[in-house]
Amino acid sequence: MKRFIICVMCAVFLFCSTVSVLANSGPVYWQGYPSAGIMAVEKNSPIKVKREDLVFDFSDWTGSDYTVSGRVTAAYKMSNPTEETQPVNMAFPFVGRASSLSAEDVTITADGVTLSYDVYFGNAMDSYKGAHGRDGESGFGFEDIVSSITDKPYRAESFEEKEKGRLYTFHVQPTIDQEVNFAVDFAFDASKTRVLTKGFNRMERDKQNTRIASWCRQPKVLEVLVLGEDINFDINAYTDGKLSQRTELLEYRIDKKEAELRPYLLELVRDYRGVKDSGIISDIQIYNLYAQALDNHFTRHMGLCSEDDLRAMGRLERIITLVYTVNFPPKSEKEVSVSYNTSGTMEGRKTSKPLYSFEYLLNPARNWADFKYLNIEVIPPQAAPYIVESSTHLTRGEDGVYKASLEALPEEDLTFTLYAFEKVTLLDRAYGSVQRRFGYMTPLVLGAAFLLAMGVAVTSAIVRRKRELMR
Repeated sequence: MKRFIICVMCAVFLFCSTVSVLANSGPVYWQGYPSAGIMAVEKNSPIKVKREDLVFDFSDWTGSDYTVSGRVTAAYKMSNPTEETQPVNMAFPFVGRASSLSAEDVTITADGVTLSYDVYFGNAMDSYKGAHGRDGESGFGFEDIVSSITDKPYRAESFEEKEKGRLYTFHVQPTIDQEVNFAVDFAFDASKTRVLTKGFNRMERDKQNTRIASWCRQPKVLEVLVLGEDINFDINAYTDGKLSQRTELLEYRIDKKEAELRPYLLELVRDYRGVKDSGIISDIQIYNLYAQALDNHFTRHMGLCSEDDLRAMGRLERIITLVYTVNFPPKSEKEVSVSYNTSGTMEGRKTSKPLYSFEYLLNPARNWADFKYLNIEVIPPQAAPYIVESSTHLTRGEDGVYKASLEALPEEDLTFTLYAFEKVTLLDRAYGSVQRRFGYMTPLVLGAAFLLAMGVAVTSAIVRRKRELMR
């Protein structure tokens, strides 16, 4: 009997050890970022906000993504109390990616008429951690937003905007139906030369010596832009990934021409899907974003940057600010509305079901001359129909919609958390504690633990019964 119990325990232990390895197959935490209201670009705007109707609509979320997503609509009833016409520059900051920004992401209207806007890029959000006790700077303060609104070209330390260099184009043609590794070796002094590569998928660096390479099965076009002093290339082809087995089964041709950095950089990043398709970003803003990225890479990586390095910058979550103008006639009122997509932070490490947290920053609204009445409405998804935590008291109606009506802005920014159940119980937290170790395999682990407990209980009962019969 003891052997039986030991065997069962060993089996469960081995099972749990295996499960703990497999448990990392999917995310248990998914970072979301705050939403914010519109703000006046100038601090001393006379425009007053008489009411804001703020709606979070998650009803269409089907659970297909890792975190809850939905649509936020902020409608403002605004007034101009002065005797003069007021053309007011307004800004709407949000978090998004430059590479995937679409005109459908945000809709801005004034009295029902869609407004055009200009796009400005701010800092990346890589250091942001969010609300609910996690430290971090949101970057949504007035000064941070205003400082990012500029049409002046970025001034780099490592190159000039109109600097010209030499563009080398490599036309590569394998002569057999087999992948060949095309490798280019060169040396340069980073204080005198900067190098930008395109199309190469491998890069190695040893002091001043650099090797770039690319697998080629079909004809391929690769490029190297050299700024500053020119460089010499040593070109070889290999049949292996270690670049040790040379081959002659490849032909290539090199074209060389003068190229100006700015138009080359714009063409390079506009070829990247998303930036090219959006059509809503000006050349100066694209240049500023990627010129700064190029400058940083040249500075940090000894004068060397690849096309992939630049594209990665476009995929970073960053503050994007839309700037537009609303004209207020004397003694007039207008309704200005902003509608946009949002997603929350998914936390699956603390409870039996994920917690979905959202944050709406109210500090931009404090820059208006006055602000009265804030109405909040949250329409939860079916998968997480309850708000279990909120910075502002929200009342749940019979239809499942949460609402609040405030006469003024609250002291804190708005935060709330959606959950599958009405309350987070002690059992939920105990389950989450197990889930932090075993992830998505937690049900199997608990099932195995239950079977073990049942096995021990049955075994103990059999032993007690035998002892009773022997008496």
